[in-house]
Amino acid sequence: MIMTPTNNKIIVRVDLKQKDVANIGGVEVRMTNSYNTNYRERSPVIAEVVNGNTTIFDGSFIVCHHNNFYEPSPYHLEKDLYSIPFNKTIFGILDSNGELTPVCGNVFCNRVDIETALPLPPDQRKKHINRGVVIASSVLKYKEGYTIFTRPNALYDIVYIFDKQKITITKVSEDMICGVIAI
Repeated sequence: MIMTPTNNKIIVRVDLKQKDVANIGGVEVRMTNSYNTNYRERSPVIAEVVNGNTTIFDGSFIVCHHNNFYEPSPYHLEKDLYSIPFNKTIFGILDSNGELTPVCGNVFCNRVDIETALPLPPDQRKKHINRGVVIASSVLKYKEGYTIFTRPNALYDIVYIFDKQKITITKVSEDMICGVIAI
């Protein structure tokens, strides 16, 4: 029997114990260190797509927001299967090299340093809470190099460890973008 998703959803398989370790094609992937107390950093979830759509194919691995999977989840089907909405809670598609490609209206960016009169060392620089420079986007109107202005604190850091290398990607949903400076 084959289950087909409906109502703009995709079916995914999630190992809820994976907060420690997930294995993707023989490569160890961690959703940051287990001792981290910042839940925004340690809570994204890796899911395997069982039945996708024209954007996310069967067998792909995606990074999603953890709220889709907390029990009692309205998306839980059975065992480790969930039928989740195809929306901004799906951050991106993870490829075999550990690269994340944004989907569903998400934009990846680098945070922007707050300007100072004197140059500061990198560890003393502070970042704006409402702007970033686009590095990848699933929305055509936000191109690489554009500066975006967002609602305060709308920038969300996704942190994961791929093959022992820590990767941090800052994302924002397109509906949180208030303005743009195009280059």
